[in-house]
Amino acid sequence: MGCSTTILDRIIERKRAEVADRKADYPVEELQELIAKQDPPRGFSDSLVSQVNSKKSAVIAEIKRASPSKGLLRSDFQPALHASQYERAGATCLSVLTDQDFFQGSDEDLKAARGACALPVIRKDFIIDPYQIFESRA
Repeated sequence: MGCSTTILDRIIERKRAEVADRKADYPVEELQELIAKQDPPRGFSDSLVSQVNSKKSAVIAEIKRASPSKGLLRSDFQPALHASQYERAGATCLSVLTDQDFFQGSDEDLKAARGACALPVIRKDFIIDPYQIFESRA
């Protein structure tokens, strides 16, 4: 019986290498310094609970450049613009794809979306290391 590699195995292998490179370039201590200067978190789960408790829809709008199955979804991808549009349309929170290899996302997409609106924002990625949590907050 042979051992076959799954797509998830390939994703995790690639993500491990990616995170190791980023750790070497930008130590966690530097991320922690940036985090100390940030505004407090915007309360992602609290916003969802508040909407539901108020008997309102709780919408998490997704900002995604591409997908492995569909390829490029938007040639005019502008995360800041999309974030502000979703906020005006009544979204409760945002989810921003940051995986480079499989979704063509980036940490810059997350920063742009966060900077363009007041909504709580979550990073959607393959999180395999606590370092990535610090990156998300920084």
